[in-house]
Amino acid sequence: MTEIEKEANEIVVAQDGSPAALAAAGIAIQIARSQDLSVHGLYIVDETLALDSYADYRRELHDNGDPTSRAELLTWFEEQGDVALQVLEDRCRAAGVPVNAELLAGGVPELVLRESEGARLLAIGRRGHGHEADPDHLGGSFRAIAHRAHLPLVIGGDEERTLQRLLLAYDGTGHARSALSWASLLQRTLPAEVVVVAVQENELPSTSEWLAEARAQLAGCQCLHRVGQPAGEILAAAEDTQADLIVMGHYRHAALLEWLMGSTVDRVLRGTQLPVLMT
Repeated sequence: MTEIEKEANEIVVAQDGSPAALAAAGIAIQIARSQDLSVHGLYIVDETLALDSYADYRRELHDNGDPTSRAELLTWFEEQGDVALQVLEDRCRAAGVPVNAELLAGGVPELVLRESEGARLLAIGRRGHGHEADPDHLGGSFRAIAHRAHLPLVIGGDEERTLQRLLLAYDGTGHARSALSWASLLQRTLPAEVVVVAVQENELPSTSEWLAEARAQLAGCQCLHRVGQPAGEILAAAEDTQADLIVMGHYRHAALLEWLMGSTVDRVLRGTQLPVLMT
């Protein structure tokens, strides 16, 4: 049994009913069903939007007109949350996945991070209702959660995918080895085909050692060696192989917020509509 398989048996799915959040939920349900895990659904009523008189709540709330009071606005958010959670519960039950759902009010990043402590995975969308039509946008709550989370994230794209082929971006680092472990687990439990891409950005280092490490854990995987800018090559490989999910590691630099400022992960998330499993 791997270290991943020894961990908690719950996937936390943060829902707001947006397409990206629904896509993340779809991936989470497939993983939960394949590994006999349960789903804990969350809808967080953002008190900043619901109670701050100067906050623009309309972008994240279905058009109900103008509320007569902040209490009515809060009720509208709660009603939207009930619908989003009901959709999640129905989908889990249809897939035979145990589910419990919870509606909370407060700060979104803080509550999502608190509720996901000890979970196997956290599934979230990369943008909310207000930026559904902007594929280059990464939401503020998503960025805050992704930077501070200490567990793997399933990040929803703009469309639902059935997980049949995974693209693992591998460079031999610690976070990449965690991604490799996840790819190996998903290969066995879904089951799914895995394609490994190793990108050589310049003369050094050679990718042969990285690919050998991947082959040792992934039975019958296809390996790709690419030369160029990592994010661009990962995106091209995902398109060329018709991948359903990109699996990759990421770095957390607390002072510099590196991955939020043009890193490989940032560019991949902005450049694809595919879901991403980030470890």
